[in-house]
Amino acid sequence: METMQRYYRSDVKRVYYLSLEFLVVRALSNAALNLEEHMLQWFDAQLKGIENGVLKTYLSDRVGSDETGVSLSGSARRESYQYAPVSRMRNTYIAAGKHSPASIIASVDEGLYAKKMGGGSVNPATGEFNFAVEEGYLIKNGKIGDPVRGATLIGKGPEILPLISMAGNDLELAAGMCGASSGQVPVTVGQPTLKVDSILVGGR
Repeated sequence: METMQRYYRSDVKRVYYLSLEFLVVRALSNAALNLEEHMLQWFDAQLKGIENGVLKTYLSDRVGSDETGVSLSGSARRESYQYAPVSRMRNTYIAAGKHSPASIIASVDEGLYAKKMGGGSVNPATGEFNFAVEEGYLIKNGKIGDPVRGATLIGKGPEILPLISMAGNDLELAAGMCGASSGQVPVTVGQPTLKVDSILVGGR
């Protein structure tokens, strides 16, 4: 006790700073625990954006939820404190179907097999997109044929989604980065082999 009193008398500022640091850390810890509790409530159930062709919910943050009345999904994300948070995707994928990739290809009389996709862009206001096909092949009479070069898939999300007629049983997920107004954030995306009945193909 005597040693502690001497320490307080000899270095009052240090004691004050240590006490302040303790209070700040304690407050942040409590806030983190509260945040974790809310996040567990948000993420406990799988967030289904579209199910059986019906739009079920939106990705929303606190501000967007208050302004639009949409249920809060806890989707606010940002790269760092330098960016304002906005609603962003986390782990987004199209669920697996019941068809084998071979049966999907066999059902196509004439089309394009996009085996590997490259970079692209999406207009979030209109849903318009364009993505490069990094590795692609022609399909004729249900069989994969010659390779193609420089192909680009062009369309609008709301118009293309209803044109998916078959989904494969080979769902794969991959990690990546997504860039938007709130910076670069890590995401996971995935899909099985899909058959799209009609889509605009640009390039050579």
